[in-house]
Amino acid sequence: MTTPIPSDFQRRYLEAMLHGNGRDADRVVEQALAQGINAPRIYLDIFQPTAYEIGRLWQVNRISVAQEHLATAIIERQMGELHPYFRPRLRRQRRIVLGCAPDEWHRVGIRMVADFFEAEGWDVIYLGAAVPIPAFVDAIKIAQPDLVGISAAMVFHLPHVTHLVRALHAADLDGIPLMVGGLPFVRQPGLHRALNIHLSAPNAAAAVAAANHAFPVPIRVPSAPHSNAALHAVQTLHRQIIDRATTLALQHQDELQLLGAQAPTIIAAGYEFVTRTLEAALATGQPELLDEQIRWGNERQLYDGVMPEHMLHRLEIYDAVIRELLPAELVEIVTVYTERMIALQRSLIGNSTASA
Repeated sequence: MTTPIPSDFQRRYLEAMLHGNGRDADRVVEQALAQGINAPRIYLDIFQPTAYEIGRLWQVNRISVAQEHLATAIIERQMGELHPYFRPRLRRQRRIVLGCAPDEWHRVGIRMVADFFEAEGWDVIYLGAAVPIPAFVDAIKIAQPDLVGISAAMVFHLPHVTHLVRALHAADLDGIPLMVGGLPFVRQPGLHRALNIHLSAPNAAAAVAAANHAFPVPIRVPSAPHSNAALHAVQTLHRQIIDRATTLALQHQDELQLLGAQAPTIIAAGYEFVTRTLEAALATGQPELLDEQIRWGNERQLYDGVMPEHMLHRLEIYDAVIRELLPAELVEIVTVYTERMIALQRSLIGNSTASA
């Protein structure tokens, strides 16, 4: 029978993290082990939800980057200390290559997955955070694994995942199944299919269970030439789009009065966020990816003193810039996405007004 985790363990662990108190965090883990709670359960029921909550608090500006990094460092240290508990009881004669997508530095999740696979007897080749695509491909060529696992914790990094899929196809590595994980895939089940990836799992235990039933299927290259052209255009004009939209937004006195001297920095950062979100949605062909990001943007921008009405105005400017800068044949494709953002923002304003 599985030993239940006391309800206060996760709360106490989170409190220790928020105070940067590694000793208190250690005490929670030690007490869990003493009560018969095994290391995999500690990973799934203490480490993972705490990491998600720390990330959420950072996103909404409740904790600093330093606090987030310190909490991550404590979790990674404790994972290293618990690693002996994941020694395999048998060998499956299977191999997996695991790594984070390029620019993805959140490696706690993929490290958990690596430990779970090792415990299940897989030969694990763990590449760590922010693996460049050429290095990822080279490692796969050398290892010839049964499965490749890719982590993308941030929606902005989904385009890198699609680029990796294409690179594997170009390298004639079509017979190796791919598995992907990370918060975007937890929040939107089925997203992996839009990226032409075979498997997805919400946590390390589910990843191992899915992998043990996996079978080789060819990698299908995403086949949406118009969307690919639109993505390429937005990525090529990335900086120009942000600069143009920022310049236009700053022509409005209410923005300057609202934000003061920080207006250029805050507005440009907002347009950077929108552009990277748009690129991720274009890479997957999933406009609905925008919805959660726009909702989160509203929550986050309030801490900078930016009201939903101002966000709507900025999105309308952004839509106009897209129409101005993109080739005419691609405008219709991309504005499906920008118009969705505007419509959602209007809906959020309407809901807020109705509930006031």
